[in-house]
Parts: sequence; structure tokens; C-alpha cells
Amino acid sequence: MNSRLSRPLLAAVVSGAFLAGGGLFAAPAFAEPTPTATESGTPTAEPTTPAPDPTTTKPTPPPPGDPTAPPTTLPPPTETTTPATTPPATTPPVTTPPVTTPPATTTPPPPADKTAPSGTFAPNRWSIFPGQSVTLTLTGIKDNVSTPAQIKRVVTWGDGASSTVSTSATSIAHTYKSSGKKPITLTLTDAAGNKRVVKSVGPTVVPSSVKYKLSRTSVFHGQKFVWELLSVPAGATKITVAWGDGRATVISKPKKQKITRYYYATPNNMLVPTGTKTLKATAYNKYGAATPQVVGKVTLKPDTARPTVKIIPPSNAGKASSWKAIKGTVGDTGSGVKELIVIAVVAKPNGTEACWSSAKKKWVTVTASTNINVCLNAAKPSGGKFSLAVKSTPKGGLAISGIAADWAGNLNADSNGNYSRYIN
Repeated sequence: MNSRLSRPLLAAVVSGAFLAGGGLFAAPAFAEPTPTATESGTPTAEPTTPAPDPTTTKPTPPPPGDPTAPPTTLPPPTETTTPATTPPATTPPVTTPPVTTPPATTTPPPPADKTAPSGTFAPNRWSIFPGQSVTLTLTGIKDNVSTPAQIKRVVTWGDGASSTVSTSATSIAHTYKSSGKKPITLTLTDAAGNKRVVKSVGPTVVPSSVKYKLSRTSVFHGQKFVWELLSVPAGATKITVAWGDGRATVISKPKKQKITRYYYATPNNMLVPTGTKTLKATAYNKYGAATPQVVGKVTLKPDTARPTVKIIPPSNAGKASSWKAIKGTVGDTGSGVKELIVIAVVAKPNGTEACWSSAKKKWVTVTASTNINVCLNAAKPSGGKFSLAVKSTPKGGLAISGIAADWAGNLNADSNGNYSRYIN
């Protein structure tokens, strides 16, 4: 192997090493010595001078010295790899936009809003009863700057209540519960905070109460009591009185008067339950009903006492001709006797039976087809006594039954009110 390098190759290696180093440095001059016979059996060609490499600097010749000094021999070249070079990261420059200062203006700012909004309202009623309402109509709500939708509207009603009116509403209503004068104010506030207060004397709530008097505050069923109307509210067109049992009385022309009442049956024909009944009167005017007013309380007492019935025969009770009337007494320690039914039947010697019928005013023969109601005779007690007229009483076995019912629905005992004997 040739241990020497040719000059062109050597120049290329030096040039490459120069380039790989990335800098300027002085490279020694290389001279190819004349080969000797001992170095090569074949003479080499005349050395040629390589073309200069524009990318390298021409080597500097060694300083003059001993001409007999042996030539400098370079070590064998080694393979050189050029390292990869990563270009430095480039950060784009930050550009700050220039600050632009607006030119000074000579236009003055608008003046502050110091003008309050305007508007008004009107109530639809000036004299009412408690429980009735008043409606306000709002008009002309406006402002020099704020739009109508920006104007706040608050109404105070004169009874401690207040309301905020929607900006889309033109009216608002309020119900008064107490009597007296009710001044109304409307406060308007615009977006700048300017306020205007609009005032009105408002309505007068007239008392709707009535004065009354009760004759009793505790009764049995059927026991009468009197409710008396002593005064009528001004402007009342009618008054209704509810008695607490599902029934009411309408006084179409209110004035001083007395009303007699009792408790017995409800409108659906049931016995009124015992307990306290609250009476309420409602006055009406041209605007309608007022708030109902309590006008008394009546306690309906329970009644467990049964009525009693006794038949009183005539002086000569054994003779049929003596029985011209069926008489007796009736009584009740509770609510009192409401009704009394008397049944008189004669069993004739021929085996037939006849009952007295007040409706037919005669004795009626009783058969299987006879309506038993024809034998039921209503008697009207007075002062604890009763009398049922009969005539032409037939001979035979006479049986009389008196059935009494009080207002609480109690009946006399089965052993009470019966009488029987044979008459001829």
C-alpha cells in the first residue's frame, strides 16, 4: 500500500480540515520529497501543483532553515466527519403598537339631568266599603331624558301598603280592609334618580258595620231567638244575614227591624248539628259586597230529653157517644214539641176496624189496601194541651196512640201516650 498521499489528495484533506474547523489558522506547507529506490521500485510521476482552492487560504511556506533538513512528513490522514450544525432559534421581535393619543376635544360634556319625571293618576272610586277595591289609572308618565320604561312607579295606598307598578301597565287596583280616609301618593323616579311625588286625598272607606241585638245566645233546636237590626250603614242597598246553618236572610230594603229565627234543619233537610253558630252580616252598595261582619254568636245546645204525651178520657169514657174529641197533654223539657200525631182505631164487633181520618172527617174502614196515612191525624198543642175533634164514634175496642216529636228529633217512649178501652 502506498503510505504517501499525493499532493492533490493532501491538499484536499487539509482544505477539508480547515473547513471543518470553522475558523482561520495557518496550515504548514507540505512538500512531496523525491522518492528513493528504497521507497518504491517504480519512479513516480512528476508532481503537479494542485489548483488553488478558493475556499481555503494558501499555506504559508516554512521559514528558511537548513536546506539539508529532511522534509516534514505528515501522519496518515484520518477520516473526519463534519458535525451537523443546528441553526440558532430565531425569536421574532415583539412589536409594540404605537400609543395613539386622541386629539383633545373642545366639545363640553352634556349637563347633568336634574329634571324630575312627570305624570298623574286618578282613582275610579271615592267612597267604598271595607273589602272593596279602588283602581288607579296612570297617565302622562314621561321624562326629559329617561324613557318611560326607565321611570320607576311606586304607589302608596294610605293604609300602610305600597305597590310597584309595572312600566307596561297603565292601571293598578287595591282592596281596602279598614275604614277611614286613604290618601294615595304616586312616586316617579327616573334613571338619574330624580323623583316626583304626586298626591291625592284618595278614597274614603265608609264603615259597613251594623248595630244589632240578640234576644238569646243559647238555644235548643226549634227554640226561637230574635236578631234585631239597630242601624244601617250609609249607602247600603241591601244586607244579608247568614245564620250559620247554611241559610241566610236577605234584607232588600235595609232599615231597623227584627228577625225571628230558630235552628232545625239544614237546606238539604238534615238536622242542624249542635254547637256555636256564628252570625255574619254583609252590607252591599252600588260597588258590590263589603267584608262580612260578625253580628252575634248563638250556641245550639244538645237535647236528649224525650217528650211526653198523656190521653185524658171524657168523664163518661165507657160510652161511645162521650168520645166527641180526643184530648190530652204534651210536654218536653228540652227543645219543645215540634209535632204531634194522634191515631184512633175502633175494632168493631163485626170484626172490621175503622180509624178516624181528619182529612175525610169520618171513621174509615181499614183494609189491606188502605193507605195508613189516612189514619194519621196532626194535632196542634197549645199551652201543653191538645184536642182532636171526632164524631159518630163507633162501638167496640178503642185504641188511641199519641206520638210526639221534639225539635231535636226525639220521640216519646213507646209506653207513653197510649190509651185503650172498650166502649159501647
